[in-house]
Amino acid sequence: MKFFTLTVSTLLLTLTWHGAMAETSSSLVIQVPESFYKHPVRLLNPYLNYWHNRAEAAEAVGLSSFQSQHFTTSSCETEAKGQALVVIEPNMFYNPQTGVFYSEITAKVYTQSAADSALGKPLMTVKGQGQSRGWLTHNVEYFTHQSYQQAFDQIIQQLQQSTAFQQSVAQAPVQTYQALCTSIDTLSQPKLFF
Repeated sequence: MKFFTLTVSTLLLTLTWHGAMAETSSSLVIQVPESFYKHPVRLLNPYLNYWHNRAEAAEAVGLSSFQSQHFTTSSCETEAKGQALVVIEPNMFYNPQTGVFYSEITAKVYTQSAADSALGKPLMTVKGQGQSRGWLTHNVEYFTHQSYQQAFDQIIQQLQQSTAFQQSVAQAPVQTYQALCTSIDTLSQPKLFF
């Protein structure tokens, strides 16, 4: 009888664990607008200038951050299918006096795939900030990735705590966001970012 009870409880625990994993696995499309790829940011130092491609770095860190939190991710360059589109606007600043890389990421979440109805109305907008200590003379990309990682951790935490996000993603079917991705790429970003 003990063996039977142990087997049934183990089976129930396994099913509960798999059910919890299925509930937390949402499908997201991650996009960095094209204008961020065209305009790298210049990190200044009195003796050295470094051009940082924030779009590539932020997209790579963003994809891995969301995947580590059990989100299924794709990008607009691949299939662009998911339950929501997360548009990432990365910014990076370097303070040469203190040797600190500061990042700020704004993430806009869209759950409607039609470009005309969703473009001006994101479901929510969240911001995350990060910082990492390092120097421009050694392994800059490592320090920028650390700073972006902190910002993405804050963003994911805010999304996971938002009931509006959780309910919208849970109720949204998997849809193609290619038209919305294309529309966002054609928009110009404010000069403040460049």
